[in-house]
This record gives sequence, C-alpha cells and structure tokens, in this order.
Amino acid sequence: MPRPKLLTSSQLADELGLSRRSITRYVQAGILVPELFTPGGQARFDLEDSKRQLREHAKRQRES
Repeated sequence: MPRPKLLTSSQLADELGLSRRSITRYVQAGILVPELFTPGGQARFDLEDSKRQLREHAKRQRES
C-alpha cells in the first residue's frame, strides 16, 4: 500500500478550509497530532488522519 502524502500546515489548512493559524493552535492544544515533525521542527500531516482527529474532537465537545 502506498504511503499517504504528508501535508504542511498550510496545505492542510487549505484542504480543510481553515487558517494556518487555526492548525497551529490545534496542534498546540493537542487537538491535532501531526504524523511527524521534520528535522527542522515543521509538522507534517496526513489528511485523512487529521480529519479523523477533528471529528473525534468535535464529538467529544458535543458530548461534554
């Protein structure tokens, strides 16, 4: 199975219709966990996994 393409925070923001700053805030808050960090410290995201994480967060918010 091919490895999924990993996205930068800007690319992820574009795909999700969010701002790059929102992605950064979600990472800082632990809502989004990047697939990996580059040696330079930049986050890389899997699109489908990020969507799953955001759905789970929304569900937890509705349940609380």
